[in-house]
Amino acid sequence: MVKRMNSLLKKIGLLIITTLCILAAGCSPATPEAAPTPLPTTDPATIVAAAVETISAQMTEQALLNPTATPEPTATPEPTNTPVPPTPTVADTPTPSATDTPQYTTAAQLQYVTTWPENKREYVPNETYSLAIGFKNTGTVAWEPGYTLKLVDFKGEITCQPEATIDRAVEPGEKAEFAFWAFGSEMLGEHTWYFQLYTSSGIPVPGGSAAYTYTSY
Repeated sequence: MVKRMNSLLKKIGLLIITTLCILAAGCSPATPEAAPTPLPTTDPATIVAAAVETISAQMTEQALLNPTATPEPTATPEPTNTPVPPTPTVADTPTPSATDTPQYTTAAQLQYVTTWPENKREYVPNETYSLAIGFKNTGTVAWEPGYTLKLVDFKGEITCQPEATIDRAVEPGEKAEFAFWAFGSEMLGEHTWYFQLYTSSGIPVPGGSAAYTYTSY
């Protein structure tokens, strides 16, 4: 469209120049030999105006035939979604396993109940002998010196030592023997003695019980 406008403007300029040249030629003096025929007088401005009007009409017609295309609005690009970084996964903190607390226990197991010089269950009145009762330490702690085996009950008559104490430590798994003096009762018949093992603090030891029965005749 711009090129057409430039071309029309050039034509207007050329037409104006041509018209001015014609008018100038008409105004020059005639030769003496022949008297020119007088031409009708025309106003130059009128000629130029008519030329401009003609060319303007041509430009309007060209503009109607070739309308300038209205540029389509440029589409605004949609905003790109900024990727959101993933939320960091919190690593599971391992739960510390419960450490087994060592269990400290005191326990005993009866090994034997015997007499000497002979292992027997019948005695005459006032016959002397010794009673031996053995236990095994089945706990997890040592028995310190001072563990005591005590007579706690009886049937018949008591004719023995009431308690016996160890004077050494007994480690778990080891054995300890408690020795009692005794003699046959003058009360004829059966006699039973019951014993219980105690710690040095006076606490009964689980499994630390024993019994001995004999007959006096």
